[in-house]
Amino acid sequence: MSKWAINGLIMIVIGGVMLGFQQLSRLMGSDGGWDAICLVDLLDPSSFDWIDAMTFLGLNNLLDTIVLAPLYLVLFVVGGILLLISGFVKS
Repeated sequence: MSKWAINGLIMIVIGGVMLGFQQLSRLMGSDGGWDAICLVDLLDPSSFDWIDAMTFLGLNNLLDTIVLAPLYLVLFVVGGILLLISGFVKS
């Protein structure tokens, strides 16, 4: 297996673990349930101000969607892209 495939699988597994913990928390019915974590929650929101300052609206909307998407979904997509790349790269 190439490094691309290993990294892709690791990202997918981490995303699955995060999703699993979120669902387990929801099933347990805790009041402070574990909400979906996005990149804005992990980093300082002011570090993403440059996205709002962009003039190209299409790219601005795309980056807003990526930054505000649940982290497990971003990890699944990036892991899938890395697995796809690993199919085209020579070992």
